[in-house]
Amino acid sequence: MKEYQAADIRNFAIVGHASSGKTMFSEAMLACAGVINRMGSIAAGSTVSDYHDNERNRQISVSASLMHLEWLGKKFNLLDCPGYADFISEGLGALRVGDFALVIVNASHGVGVGTDAVWKYATQFGIPKMIVVNAFDKEGVDFERTLAQVREHFGERVFPLTIPVNPGPGFNQVLDVPRNEIITYADDKSGKFTEAPATGEWAEKVMKLHQELIEHIAESDDTLLEKFFAQGGLSEEEMRAGIHAAIQKQVFVPLFVASAENNIGVARLMDIIAKYGSSPVDRAKVPAHNNAGADV
Repeated sequence: MKEYQAADIRNFAIVGHASSGKTMFSEAMLACAGVINRMGSIAAGSTVSDYHDNERNRQISVSASLMHLEWLGKKFNLLDCPGYADFISEGLGALRVGDFALVIVNASHGVGVGTDAVWKYATQFGIPKMIVVNAFDKEGVDFERTLAQVREHFGERVFPLTIPVNPGPGFNQVLDVPRNEIITYADDKSGKFTEAPATGEWAEKVMKLHQELIEHIAESDDTLLEKFFAQGGLSEEEMRAGIHAAIQKQVFVPLFVASAENNIGVARLMDIIAKYGSSPVDRAKVPAHNNAGADV
């Protein structure tokens, strides 16, 4: 069995309101990594995560499921958690042991009470959050409206690292802010993609967002902040080196867009998790109480 250094491990809980797409997002990740050769479905009861008979019959998750994969040399241990309030304890347990929370929001339904609940507990447990707005392949989805709602709940620090280029049926392209590129995904649910420089109005939009991202990153480190003011910006190398610290300190909360059912937007998020996501090293100390109730 391959051994991984602590810094190369990503333990995270996939949480959110009921029916936001958590199980299918887990399925898409497994497909991207080649753990499964094709994606299952909720309706057919063929997903890896929902393997209990009562989960297949009810077509909902009842218990947290642990899955694992390797991506860019990193070991991912992902916990797919139920979204219904009846089973919130499963999500709480996952958040207690995870090093960050991947919060799934459905683009059609928006932020639900379950989303608020898991956000509150992740904050209480002191772990960083990343947000995925899922189901951008559905009719009537509106990115700006959803982003505004997410920011209303979780603050203006929520910052999009990807934006849907063609939301709605046929959705297969996202604007990648860190790379200044348009990412086009294959339509075979493989998660494979091609990259091309952003042009026209998308180039203007991504350059503005790219500058905002650099400003957020500079805020996370005094040395980078000094360089930012002295140079008027950061080099690409400095920016990438600072993303990890900025996410750990939640100077900004990264937001991604996706369609889990069609495996759109998932692979690039996995790249970000592998390169900049939290590892056990980032959470070396966990607060607890001794028998006398004192903090230890």
